[in-house]
Amino acid sequence: MAQIVTIFCEGPHDVAFIYRMLKSIAYESYDGCKIGDLPIPFNQLITREVEKSDVEKLNLIEVRRGFLPAKVLRQENKYIFLYSLGGDTKSEARQRMIGDILTFIPEPGEISIIPKGTNFSVIYLFDSDNMGVEARLSKLNEEINTILGAKGKINFSTNSSFESIYEIKFGAYIFTGQDNNTGTLEGILLPLMKGNNEEVFDEAERFIDVNHDSARLFPLKINIDSVKKIVTEQRSTRRRDKYKFDRSKSIIGIVGQLQCSGKSNVVCISDADYITMDKIQRDSKCSEIIDFLSAI
Repeated sequence: MAQIVTIFCEGPHDVAFIYRMLKSIAYESYDGCKIGDLPIPFNQLITREVEKSDVEKLNLIEVRRGFLPAKVLRQENKYIFLYSLGGDTKSEARQRMIGDILTFIPEPGEISIIPKGTNFSVIYLFDSDNMGVEARLSKLNEEINTILGAKGKINFSTNSSFESIYEIKFGAYIFTGQDNNTGTLEGILLPLMKGNNEEVFDEAERFIDVNHDSARLFPLKINIDSVKKIVTEQRSTRRRDKYKFDRSKSIIGIVGQLQCSGKSNVVCISDADYITMDKIQRDSKCSEIIDFLSAI
């Protein structure tokens, strides 16, 4: 018997944060497990992604973007697969995953192709942004119901809720700020990390305020004159080339380097001691998230 939980996150920072939350409630990393030893049918799904029949036709970017979990955790017979898939524009990938799961659930009278007692859960962890919880849940309802079709309808109306349709337990938690309606994960994450580390974070903020230059968000581009064989470099002025600046993410990156040299923000969030068990247990937002994760 296995409970297989698919968690859709918007980005790698979300995955790192939720990974930290799950570890605090006694989940263990299962990344080192061989693919063949993962529970059926996810071992087959992941093998299929790794061994795409047309892999020779994929470019390197497409290979790196393969539909593979970013993290796998286990607690007894419960397996959690964390995916980093992006936000609204990646609904098709999430729907494809639900479609795959639906194929494993037998229709009445059919013989099941999965081990007896296997249960599926699909969980969404999204930022509210400026949309508000109600509007965000409405979009999730629409996304899920599109793939469910005649099998049933999801109707999330409140945050941190669950609904079971067609033998799949669906859940949704929307990250919000103090108003409990709008906001992002960084609104929870940054204050949590800054607690008891105010001096370091204040210095990082001052460094950004003094040194940030918006003009440098436009990258340098190499230009090659194939006729004259001349290579030149100049700064782009095209808006589509402009890097997106996120002050919160930059702060996390700066303080993270004090412990995790050369590592990404993902590692700083998942490994650095700016987040501790004591902080997690005392923070009201973390308690909400943990209560939700514990109810899966």
